[in-house]
Amino acid sequence: MDYHAIILSILKFILLFMFGTMTGWVIEVIWRKYAGKARRWINPGFLSGPWLPLYGFGTVVLYLICTLNLEIYYLIPLFLVVLTLLEYMAGLIFIKYFKIQLWDYTKNKGNIRGIICPFYSLLWGILGTLFYYFIYPVLERNILFLVNNLELSFFVGIYAGIFAMDLWSSFNLASRIKTFVIDSEEKWSVDYEKFKLELRDRITSGLKNRTHFLLPFHGEHGHGLRERLLEHKHDLPNPMNIIKEKFNEKEKKGGRNNCHSSRGQSLK
Repeated sequence: MDYHAIILSILKFILLFMFGTMTGWVIEVIWRKYAGKARRWINPGFLSGPWLPLYGFGTVVLYLICTLNLEIYYLIPLFLVVLTLLEYMAGLIFIKYFKIQLWDYTKNKGNIRGIICPFYSLLWGILGTLFYYFIYPVLERNILFLVNNLELSFFVGIYAGIFAMDLWSSFNLASRIKTFVIDSEEKWSVDYEKFKLELRDRITSGLKNRTHFLLPFHGEHGHGLRERLLEHKHDLPNPMNIIKEKFNEKEKKGGRNNCHSSRGQSLK
């Protein structure tokens, strides 16, 4: 067994993961500011640092798919389906296990549980195509050069250490959020993006909250965090009220249609 080749292969995929997490973070920050629901500068995702694991895994998957040497008309639907499945699995795990909704597509047509929808699946397909034409050739030319430079392992080690600490801290926070939601004995999930903005905008006794862009939950611990979560829960839209509103809108439309038809009959 060639252990050196195995180590180089592992290092290659770690580098791909690193590249994907940080590039994806930049994409999401810009998207949320100019096209997302918040339309503000907000630190996206589950972790505090400038990285998104979903994009890291997505980059590794895209790289492996590109190595299949298939025609582009086979690759595009493969990009779309695989990345959509990856997004669905990640979103479902967080909602089901941690009671956290990292993104919300409920207002998009054809969405499934607010986790995936045709519009964002199309964007995944476009992103995969851009990766194939512009990013994969550069990675293919330079990845082996980077892997064979042992000096790079120093930076990989720093990244891995900070990433691991961030991961531990974020999962610890998620477990506390999960405990609060379960203790409430109601079926609901924390809207993570909305909750971050609420913490950043909150003013207590004339002083701004201590949270920051890269530390969205800084200073929120114990009882204080439970109070903020309780406020967040009360501000969330009630699903029953939404259903009632839609039902009332349909009734109003139906009433208008009946009114118009009766007027038409009277004129005849």
